[in-house]
Amino acid sequence: MILHKNPYFLVNVIDGYYSITFPTENVIILPIVDNSYILFIQAIRPVFDKPTIELPAGTVESGETIEMAALRELSEETGIKITDPNRLNVLPSLNTIPSRTAQMIKIFQINISMDEYEKRVSHDHEVAGTLLLAKNQVVNRIKSGEIFVAITIAICLQHIITDYKDTNYAGELSK
Repeated sequence: MILHKNPYFLVNVIDGYYSITFPTENVIILPIVDNSYILFIQAIRPVFDKPTIELPAGTVESGETIEMAALRELSEETGIKITDPNRLNVLPSLNTIPSRTAQMIKIFQINISMDEYEKRVSHDHEVAGTLLLAKNQVVNRIKSGEIFVAITIAICLQHIITDYKDTNYAGELSK
């Protein structure tokens, strides 16, 4: 039985168990700039006093493919317009609330040149700004609590660990 419905989610109850269903698929993008930096947005969230540090993300609109949605969200939230979906690398999907929803968030990585980053245009009104951080800065901001959005942390750490394992320092992980 549906207890609540709005454009963003449904709240269902079946045999006393409450669950959430999202009406559309969600995408999140991990933009890597010059193979050295991660590009974040400073998202304006009404439930927080100041912008949160997140990765570009959003919903798939009617008539869009998941890839088209990812590129649109990247453009809207960072001002970087990329039209070639072949530049997107699919990453493993994640679930943010396994106790309440079975829906998975589709994740893409995209490599962006510094030139593309520097030529970005204005972003939409839901974003206060962008933030370009080196991987060690990302880790430090996670440790300090400045980056606290769970899915952003999971995607960034997965990337940093994978990148670290792919270098000559793989043995250091076991120490």
